[in-house]
Amino acid sequence: MNKERLDILSKTVEETKKYIENGCEIPIEFKKILFPSFKRECELIYDTKETSEEIISKIIPVPLQESKRFEFNDSFNSSDWVNKLIFGDNLQVLKTLLKMKKEGNLKNSDGTDGIRLIYIDPPFSTRKDFKTSGEDQKAYADKIHGAKFLEWLRKRLVILKELLSDDGCIFVHLDYRKVHYVKVLMDEIYGENNFVNEIIWQYYMGGKGKKEFAKKHDTILMYSNNKNNRVFNALKVKRYLDFVPTLKDTSKNAKSGKDKIGYYSIVSCPDVWSIKSVFNMSNEYTTYPTQKPEELLVRIIEVCSNSGDLILDCFAGSGTTPVVAEKLNRRWIAVDVGKFSIYTIQKRLLHINLVNKTLSPFVLYTAGLYDEERLNCFDEENWKLFAMQLWGCTPTPTKIKNFLFDGNRYGDLVKVFTPHELKQLNAKVSYETLNSIYQRVGHSAGDNLFIIAPKGQFTFAEDIIEINGVNFNILRIPYSMLARFTEEFTAPLQPKNSNNINEAVESVGFDFIQPPFIDFKIDDNFIIINKFKSNSKIAGEEKADLSMVLIDYNYDGEVFDLDDILYSETDFVEGKAKFNKARIDKKGMLIFVDTSGNEKRVVINGK
Repeated sequence: MNKERLDILSKTVEETKKYIENGCEIPIEFKKILFPSFKRECELIYDTKETSEEIISKIIPVPLQESKRFEFNDSFNSSDWVNKLIFGDNLQVLKTLLKMKKEGNLKNSDGTDGIRLIYIDPPFSTRKDFKTSGEDQKAYADKIHGAKFLEWLRKRLVILKELLSDDGCIFVHLDYRKVHYVKVLMDEIYGENNFVNEIIWQYYMGGKGKKEFAKKHDTILMYSNNKNNRVFNALKVKRYLDFVPTLKDTSKNAKSGKDKIGYYSIVSCPDVWSIKSVFNMSNEYTTYPTQKPEELLVRIIEVCSNSGDLILDCFAGSGTTPVVAEKLNRRWIAVDVGKFSIYTIQKRLLHINLVNKTLSPFVLYTAGLYDEERLNCFDEENWKLFAMQLWGCTPTPTKIKNFLFDGNRYGDLVKVFTPHELKQLNAKVSYETLNSIYQRVGHSAGDNLFIIAPKGQFTFAEDIIEINGVNFNILRIPYSMLARFTEEFTAPLQPKNSNNINEAVESVGFDFIQPPFIDFKIDDNFIIINKFKSNSKIAGEEKADLSMVLIDYNYDGEVFDLDDILYSETDFVEGKAKFNKARIDKKGMLIFVDTSGNEKRVVINGK
């Protein structure tokens, strides 16, 4: 180390001490000097930026709880792959999918591990600012820009890279606002050498420029895990040559009116794509904002995957990716944190089966917001695994002095008492239970232990029981009152108007479904809400209120088929909104959704 570098390091150490002594954050510039990265390429530097290793280790995977299974073929084998539609925060879900990949449960048609093709259309390309849940109501309205947003997206890009197969590709759909920043992030994460294409999607609808050129395109960045080894179906791109502008022959053929492909013939599809946006008279139109045309996804999926390959979209929105993947015989996983999104996707998928009778089986899962009744239907082993996953425990059975612990939580041992076990013993977890454990293991199991059991199966109310220097931390399912383990939990925030439908949210941890209370009536083509009360208990406090009302005018008694939506902020005035009851023939269903994602379903009679 040369003298100049040594002097800089010494001064930085002294300055850093002052920040530490005053309890202040160490400046990012100091961190770079004290802990120089082995990377030397260009990168974005901002505060709160974590290493990839920190991101992967900190994210808690959440269990996927089956909500509804859609099967259309009696010959379906339960051991076969089943497509997945997942409601929940995508960051936690991605960590769960990463666990599945490591266990060999994410495979493509040729047996390759991982996702062959990822397409994402993150919220900022919808021209909305980033918002976060878990703060007070005022914070919901605050716009959060810059570094916080970039790190929010970067966390997901880091996990997505780990999920890709070795020959997989990722497409990130952006607009002019953030594409240049994200390009740098993608170079850092995936490697600049693995940048494949900057694709320009040119459309004709949209902005009109008065003092600027009209903005008529989006940008899609394409990267691969290995630029020299990736799926790219060159034969498929020939079908897209029709989109290349033709050249008029200025010589002999000009008089006959014939066009000449000329310099463009046998050339692959260019990186500028002219594809129409979805408009309200289109057959594929939904009312979901930011819907992307199927033609756009057909091109991406056909070229960069094969039949039977896995396709992932973790910002699924209106569901164009899973719909196209289904039509092209690909396996798919679609994730979104919005209820409106999930029901829109469900409707589009079921329409495929209605028209073509070709829909593959798929399952609707929830991740982070669970149904307690379904949890109680688990067998003993799965209840135990589910409970441990909820609290970020690793299921590693460990015997200490012949007493079996079920796992560990960040190094501390965990004992799970299932409802089945307690029923068989005809007992509850009591002081005597804990004392018995202490008598058997003493301090050999450590000074900090976790006990997980169903709520209502304890004979005491305390959250921590101390016995001769050993702390027994009590975690109750479905709830724990232990604030230090729940204070950072945040809900999958649902919007109150269509402008906020695709905002970025950060939902952390888990909760159990608590249907809201609703007192309403339908009168003179109006729906009138007399009282709405959310029962959400995120972080032990009630913060949620009405988000939206989803409507099925012809409910068949089994599957909710979304027909309409009423937003609390824009459609309701003093608790009153227009409602066309005449559209209901026999039965209809209303789903009242609070801002934490809880539902209250009500069936109403028609004529």
